[in-house]
Order: sequence, then C-alpha cells, then structure tokens
Amino acid sequence: MAQRWTDEMLDKMAEENAHAFRELREAISRLETQVSANTQAIHELREGQAMMMQIIMQQQTNIEELRQDTRRILDDLINPPPMNGHR
Repeated sequence: MAQRWTDEMLDKMAEENAHAFRELREAISRLETQVSANTQAIHELREGQAMMMQIIMQQQTNIEELRQDTRRILDDLINPPPMNGHR
C-alpha cells in the first residue's frame, strides 16, 4: 500500500529541509573562513621560508669568508712574509 503524503507531513519535511540547508550554509561559511585563514597562514609560512633561505645563504657566504680569512691568517702565521727582504 502506498503511503499518502499529507500537508502536515510535507510541511514537516519542508521545515526539516530548510533547517538542514541553514546548517549546511553555516558549515560552508565556517569552511570558507578556515580556508581563508589557512591560505593566509600558508602565505606567511612561504614568506618566512623565503626569509630563512636568504638568512641561510648569507650565513653560508659569511662562513666561506671566515674560512678564507682563517686560511689567510694561518698562512701568514705559518709562513710569515720576509722582513726587510730577509727571511
């Protein structure tokens, strides 16, 4: 036997659907807010990563310059230049 839909049943179903749609819209809104926040956080992380790479590259340059200076100083200490043309 087929069930007949009464106006009361249809009204109740319409209310439930409306409520479900409101909840869905609220959930979508929260997700959009989270996506926006995550996008901003990713952007900030990428900026920080770029800054860290610049710092690392500068530190590597400084380390290489320090190594060269250290080698030069050690060479001068081990093999001092001649004084007054005499060794």
